[in-house]
Amino acid sequence: MTVKFWAKTGKGELSGNGLPKYHPVICHLADTAAVAMEIIRSYLSPIAQATLERGLGISGESLIKCCGFLAGCHDLGKVSPAFQFQVSEVGKALAGKELYDLWQTLPSAIRKESAPHGVVTAKTLPDFLVELGLKRLLANRLAILVGGHHGFFPSAAEINSLNDDLAGSKEDGTWFQRRFSHQIFDQLKDFVGLLPTDLPTQCDNASAMLLAGLTTVSDWIASNPDEKIGFPYGNDQPFSHYITDLQTKAKKALIAIGWSPLPIGKPLSFNELFPQIPQPRALQNRAIAIAPNLTTPCIVLVEASMGEGKTEAALYLADYLQQQASAGGFYIGLPTQATSNAMFERVRRFLIQRYPQSEFPGLINLTLSHSAAALKDDYQETICRLDAQVQVYDEDHRVVAREWYTVRKRTLLSPYGVGTIDQALMGAVRSKHQFVRLFGLAGRTVILDEIHAYDLYTSTLLERFLEWLALLGSPVVALSATLPQNTRHRLITAYAKGCNCNLPELPMATYPRFTTFTPSEGMMVFPFSASPHVSRSLRLKWVNDEEWMPALHSKLTNGGCAVVICSTIGRSQDVFEQLKQYFPSEELGLFHGRFLYIHRERIEKDCIRKFGKPSDTETQRPYKFVLVATQVVEQSLDLDFDLMVSDLAPIDLLLQRSGRLHRHAERQKRPSMLMEPTLWLIAPIVDPTRPINFNQPGFIYNRHILLRTWLTLRHRDSLTLPQEMDELIESVYNLTIPVPQELELNLRKDWQQSEMDYLEGETHKQITQANAIKLPPATGNHKPHEFTRQGDTDDDNTIAAVTRLGEKSISVIFIQQTPNGLILPVSKTYLRLDHSPNLPMIKELLEHSTRISKKGLVEELLKKSNPPHWTSSLLRHCRLVLLNEEGKAFVNQWQLSLDIQRGVVIEVIQ
Repeated sequence: MTVKFWAKTGKGELSGNGLPKYHPVICHLADTAAVAMEIIRSYLSPIAQATLERGLGISGESLIKCCGFLAGCHDLGKVSPAFQFQVSEVGKALAGKELYDLWQTLPSAIRKESAPHGVVTAKTLPDFLVELGLKRLLANRLAILVGGHHGFFPSAAEINSLNDDLAGSKEDGTWFQRRFSHQIFDQLKDFVGLLPTDLPTQCDNASAMLLAGLTTVSDWIASNPDEKIGFPYGNDQPFSHYITDLQTKAKKALIAIGWSPLPIGKPLSFNELFPQIPQPRALQNRAIAIAPNLTTPCIVLVEASMGEGKTEAALYLADYLQQQASAGGFYIGLPTQATSNAMFERVRRFLIQRYPQSEFPGLINLTLSHSAAALKDDYQETICRLDAQVQVYDEDHRVVAREWYTVRKRTLLSPYGVGTIDQALMGAVRSKHQFVRLFGLAGRTVILDEIHAYDLYTSTLLERFLEWLALLGSPVVALSATLPQNTRHRLITAYAKGCNCNLPELPMATYPRFTTFTPSEGMMVFPFSASPHVSRSLRLKWVNDEEWMPALHSKLTNGGCAVVICSTIGRSQDVFEQLKQYFPSEELGLFHGRFLYIHRERIEKDCIRKFGKPSDTETQRPYKFVLVATQVVEQSLDLDFDLMVSDLAPIDLLLQRSGRLHRHAERQKRPSMLMEPTLWLIAPIVDPTRPINFNQPGFIYNRHILLRTWLTLRHRDSLTLPQEMDELIESVYNLTIPVPQELELNLRKDWQQSEMDYLEGETHKQITQANAIKLPPATGNHKPHEFTRQGDTDDDNTIAAVTRLGEKSISVIFIQQTPNGLILPVSKTYLRLDHSPNLPMIKELLEHSTRISKKGLVEELLKKSNPPHWTSSLLRHCRLVLLNEEGKAFVNQWQLSLDIQRGVVIEVIQ
C-alpha cells in the first residue's frame, strides 16, 4: 500500500475507493506556496517588497520563489506520527498499517505528549535547508518563523524538548522525516523551481515579520476547500496532475476574497481630492508643500488646533505617498470606537470620490476594526459576502468590506482601514499573530489621530510601534491638537530609531507646526499661520458645583446648545438626573460608554444629527438642548456647541474639549447670550489646611497633572488660542519646572507630594508594565520567540487589556426574566440558555451588551460562569447578567438596572 499523508480531512466523508476524503500534505504545501508567490508578484506593496528584498538579500524572481517555498514548508511538520495519528482511523487508512503499528508500540504516556506540528516543522526543517546550502543559524531562524504560523514562534527550549518519536525525527527510527518528509520537501522545491541562487543570505527583523505574516496569511487563504474560491481536496490524484493549474487557482482565490492591487501613479491635487474645499487652509497648503519632499520611510507630525482640517491633510499625504512613493493604502487609528465610527463614514465618502467607477472599475475595500464593528449596522451593510453573486455596484456602494477581511485577525490586511489604535498596537505587543498585524501594515501609511489622548502606558507602546513601522518602511502621519514638547521628541526619536538613524535634535518652532523626519533629510519643522476661525479668545469661568445648574438654565433662556462633560459615567448619570429639574426631557440628553450597544449607536448618530455641521442636510440643530456626556465627545466627533461646562481635566484635554465650542465658523446664528466661546470649569474645593479636593472619584486623571492644570488656569479669565497653546501645555507637562515658591504652603506641599507620587509611582508603573509586554527594539538582534508570548489570545478582551492601562473591564450581556421566559430586554426576543445560539442570535446578544469597569464588580462578574452552550468565541469573555421582572439584578453589594435614558445604572446596596 502506498503511504499517504493528510494535511486536512473531510470530516469522515469517504471517497469512492472507501478511503477517507483528504487533502495531501504536499498539495496543501504547494497551495500555500502558490498563494504566497502570487501575493508577492502581484499584490504586495513595492515598499514591503523592497523591505523583504533588503532583509533576505535576494530580489526579483528569486524573492518570489524563495518566499513561496519557505511559506509552503510551514506544514512539513504534519508529516509526523503525532499529527498523522491524532485522527487514528484516518492516519491508519492513509499512512498504512506498518507505520500505525509502530505508533501503537510507543508508550501511551508518550503518545499523549504535546507535539504541535508547527514546532515539528521548526525542529525538522533546518536539516533540509542546510542541505540546500543555508548556514545552520539562518536555517533555524527561517524554520521557526514559518513554523510559528499558528501565532507563536517556538523557543529553542520547546524545540529541543520535543519528543523525537512524536516528531518522527529519531535518527535510527523507521519514522517519517528522512523517508517521507524529504521526499515532500523535494517535491515542493521542484514545484516552486527553487535554485541555489534563490536562497536568502540573511533574515533581519523586518523580513522576519513579513515572512511570518506572509506564511500565515497564505496558509489561511490556501486552507479554503470551497471549489469556487479555494482549493478542493486533492485526495488520490497524482501531484503532477494536481499542480497543472495551481497558479491559476491561487490567482482566482485572491480575486475571490477581494485581494487586488492598488492604483499607483495617478496623483490628484488637493482640490481634486476635496472639491468641497474651494480654498485650502494654511495647514493644508503646508501639507501640499512638503509632500514632494517626502521619501519613505518618513513620519509627519501635525500639531494644530481643532477644526483646522488635519484629517483632510492626512488623507492628502496618504494618497500622495500611495501614488508617488508606492505606499500600499492606509490605516487610520483613533482613540475610541465612537471616533472610529465617525471617521469610517468620512473615509468611505473620500474613497468613493477618489476612485470613480469610470476610472477605477471594481470594488474598493475598506474595513472597520474594533470590537463592536459587527454591531454597527451601517458598516455591516457594506460587507460584500464571499458567496455573493457578482453584481454591478453604483457609485455610492462601491466602497465595501470584503467578507474575508472582516474576520478579527484579518482586518488590518485590508488596503484601506479605520479603527481603534488598539488593533494596530497589538502589532507592537508580544501576542499571538502580532506578525500578521505588522505584515498588514508594512508599507502602508499609518495615520494616528488624536495622539495626545493616550496615557504614558499606551504612549510607551506607541513609541515601540513607531520603531517597527519605520523598520517596515511604513510612512506615519500623526495628528494632535496639543502635544508636550518632550512627547513630540520621543515620537520622532522612536521613528528615527527604527530607521537606524542617530537621535535627531528637535528644532524650535512656533505652534501650529509640521514636524517631519526622513533618513535622508533628518528632522525639519515647518510652522504655519493659524486659520482665522480657530484664532480666538476663549472665555474661562470657574463655577461652583452647587450653583452652575441654575446658572446654565438662565444662560439658555434665549436658546442654545450646551454640553456638560463629566469625568465618570456615574457622575454624568447623576448630573443628568439633577438637570431634569431645570430642563424638560426633550431638551436634555445623555451620552456615555455604558449604554447597551443597541442604544449607543442611535445616541451617537443623534448627537451628530443635532450638533453636526450646518451644511449637512441631515443636521437638525435644536433651539435649546443640554447634552451631558463623558470623554466620548472630546475626540474626533465633529460636534459644535454654544457653551461648555466641564469637570476639571488635564490641560490638553480641556483644550481639546474647547475645540467643540463654536467649532463651525459657518454657523450663522447663535443666541445673543452665547456669542462668545465660553468654557465653564467646575472649581475644586479649596481648604487652606488640606490638599485640594478635585472631587474626582478613583484615578481618572493623575492628581499632579490636575493640580498643575488648576494652578495654570485658576487666575485666568480667558485664553488666547492658538498662540498660548505651547505655553499652556508646557506649564503642566514640563516636569523640570520646580515648584513655584510663591505658592501657598499647602499647595507647595501638595505639588511636591503629588509630583513624587507621579514620578516614582504612576510613571514608573506604567513604563514598567508597558516594557513587560512590548516587542523588543526593532533594530536589535533577537530570537523569534521573543516577539510572541505563549498562552495569550488576540481576541478583543486581550487587546483592550494589554493596550490600555485602565481599570479592568468586562463585556456584560443583559437578559431579563419574564413570566413567559427569558427575553432580551430591548428587542423583546425570547431565548433559551439550553440551546447554542446561532450567529444572528449571537449578534443580538452582543447588541444587549456593554462594558463595565466598576472595580470590585468586575471581579465578582468574572467569578460567574456562562451558560454551557455559549461556546462561541464571540461570547467567551462576556458575562451574563439576569435582570428580574422589575428590571434589576443583584451582584454582591451592587444593584444593576437598565434605564433607557441613563444606560446601565450601578448602585451600591445600602
